[in-house]
Amino acid sequence: MRELLILLLIGAVGYLAYDDYYKQRPALEQAQQQIQQLTTPSNQVRQNSVRPRVWAPTNSPVPTWFQKHLDEAPLTEAPGRHQRQGEQPGTPRP
Repeated sequence: MRELLILLLIGAVGYLAYDDYYKQRPALEQAQQQIQQLTTPSNQVRQNSVRPRVWAPTNSPVPTWFQKHLDEAPLTEAPGRHQRQGEQPGTPRP
């Protein structure tokens, strides 16, 4: 008897869930159509406005002022530690 009651309750819950889904199905389909209508123009605009950026290296010479700066600069600069105002320099780390 208990099993029959459980089966009836499961059947009733299943029926109510299906009935609720069936009643709301047209509203869901309408909402999906509205979303598609709203997003379609923006997708077309995006597709039309997106242009691939092409970068091609050029063989232009280095500006003379920059080459002069490179020639005058030492190859390696001595490392320096930043110090706060009034701070004593510490011993360098190995």
